[in-house]
Order: sequence, then structure tokens, then C-alpha cells
Amino acid sequence: MHSRRKGNRRSNTNGLRKSETFEDFYGSHYGERWAALRKALCAPACDRSVLWNKFVKLPFESAMGDVKRVDDALLLQLFSPLGSGEMPPPAIDEFNVKAHYPLDYTTALAVELLGVQQFDLVLDLCAGVGGKSIAISQFLSNSASLTANEQRGDRCARLRRNIKEYVPSNYVPVTVTQRKPETWHDPSTYHRVLVDAPCTGERQLLQHSGKHAVSPLHWSLQACVELSHTQRGLLLRSIETCRPGGRIVYTTCSISPLENDEVVREALKRTRCQVELMHPPVPIGEKTEFGHIVLPDRDNGRGPAYYCVIHKISDKREESEDEDEDGNDDDSTSS
Repeated sequence: MHSRRKGNRRSNTNGLRKSETFEDFYGSHYGERWAALRKALCAPACDRSVLWNKFVKLPFESAMGDVKRVDDALLLQLFSPLGSGEMPPPAIDEFNVKAHYPLDYTTALAVELLGVQQFDLVLDLCAGVGGKSIAISQFLSNSASLTANEQRGDRCARLRRNIKEYVPSNYVPVTVTQRKPETWHDPSTYHRVLVDAPCTGERQLLQHSGKHAVSPLHWSLQACVELSHTQRGLLLRSIETCRPGGRIVYTTCSISPLENDEVVREALKRTRCQVELMHPPVPIGEKTEFGHIVLPDRDNGRGPAYYCVIHKISDKREESEDEDEDGNDDDSTSS
């Protein structure tokens, strides 16, 4: 369990040189590993897996063709094509439900770590276009519910369309919302909360830059720090929104410690709730201080993906002898 320590310990972001370049910052953090990691990040992603949609009314063999199971240990039915080919477009049944959805292995892991049960109330706070929401729905019954939220209008429109095409409303009740996630306020409502936080996305930046250095117009340490404040707010909202006894998964596709472990560190300090870290087994990647990270230089091109799993114990933090007396760090809405 985590409690606030004596004194007003400063965030680890305060000693940073805001003028650092992209290469300086990541080279300093990853050291000798950076050259190999950078090369792997510049390479195209090789994951061609798709999620079999359990709601479709079609024979598996005719709808999927020649495929292999990506990982038998996963509860989600993730498949990839045999050989070097691509998956064909998804077949559609008589009820206009599609047979499969493109979902990479690291995204599937985030949903698996959420540990969804069939009667849960689930919130996907930053749902994007809906891949994770479709995966979450595979675990739910018609007595459960899923709320999928996406603030951006274009993504929310695609989210609605994807939910309609993959999740029949008579199987799983899904509510799609277009709210600002930082201001979400449903205290102690959901059994499971997934927050796939907006992040720097260094792999995309490097691939966009090609052989050139990442432009200061596209990346700055100051912007990275500011984004980490937003991420911290999202995680604090997620903890508040989760029911006692429930679980939160914080995930990003960033390789920056500022957007991963440091966000968790600050959230653990500031939350008013009693929480503890969970460390379920992750089949790939490596441990970090508070979670787990998958990096493409050591995981066959997969990632980046960071995960932290948090168990909420109660709505109020337990008093302890080392509780910070000034109480300045318990504002869950501060940034």
C-alpha cells in the first residue's frame, strides 16, 4: 500500500533541462541501449494480428481462413495469418456484425490486465476509435455495461461506428460518450477503468522524421512535461471513478519515464484514495519501478507499451504516521 511520505517531495521533473533535444533526453535515459532501441522504433510495426469477434454468427473457419493463435495463454482470441500474407477484410454476418478487428498484441495485453468479469461496469476513458472497447466487450454479458469515451469528434464518430459494427446492443450495453476525460466525475462507479492516456508516441515521431532528427516543432521536453501533468490528472480521475475493490490499468505507447512511472509516482502521492499496485504476470517486456514496459528492440518489434495495474482499496486514504501534515498534495484535480 502507498501512503504520502513526510515532507513535500518534489516531482522528478523539476530538475530537467527543458532545452534538451529529443536525442539528448532519450539517449541519457536509455544509455548504450538507445541506438538499438531507436533503430527498432524506426522500423515498421510488424504485428498483423486480429481479434476474433465472439458475437459474429459465422463459422470460424470460413470467416478467418488460415490463421494461427497468437498466444494460447490469452483469454482474448487473437490470431495472425499464416505466412507473410495479410488478413482479408472482415466477413459480415446476416446481422451486419463483423468477424474480426485489427488489434495488436500489446493492446490486447492492456485489456487482459484489466481482468474484466462478465457482470462488470467498465469505463474506457480514452477509447480512441474503439479497439480496446471491442476487446473489453468480449468479456461482458448483457447484465454488464461498457462506457466508451472519446473527446475528439472524428475519433468518437469512428468509435460509434465500430461499436455498432462489432458489438450487438442486445449482447452488451455500450454507451459512447464525447466528454473531456480530465473532468470526468462519476465517483466509485466502475469495477474496471482503462485509461490509455494520450502520449508522445515516439515511434510515430521517429518514423515521421525518417533519417532526420526529430524537429523541436514536433517534440520538446517542456511539452512532454506538460503532457505528463494531463496524464496524471487522467489517472487520478480514473482512481476516483473506480469502485473500492476494483482495478485501474494505466497504459501508454510512450518510452518516456516522465509519461510512465513518474505519472504513477505522482498519482500515488496525490490520490485521496487508498490504493495498491498489482503485478500480474506479463508474458513479454520488462519490469519498471511501478509497472511493465514492452520495447521493440527486445520484443520482436512489439511496442512500445507501458502498463501499470492499480487496485483500489477504499475511497479514503488510511491515516499513517508519515502522513504529510501540510496536506498540499491531495488535490486530485491539480496539475
